[in-house]
Amino acid sequence: MNNLVAEQLIRATLAKFESSRQEALAIIELYLNHPVGVAEHPSVIEEISKATIQLADAEEAIEALRRHFLVTEDPKNDNTQE
Repeated sequence: MNNLVAEQLIRATLAKFESSRQEALAIIELYLNHPVGVAEHPSVIEEISKATIQLADAEEAIEALRRHFLVTEDPKNDNTQE
């Protein structure tokens, strides 16, 4: 990708999805490993399910952006764009 603005936009979008990924991981971690606050949330499975979907969506989006729009340094990689 030679366009600096396009690269900045892709990197900003990646940062947004990485933030969503980290949020989902924190929520799941909290529910699984810190049960003190869990008693206040009767729908624990629903909350973990939502966070898992958020995690999967973010990871899928990150991978899609990397696969299609980021240049890698490895010349053997078929996904390299010039």
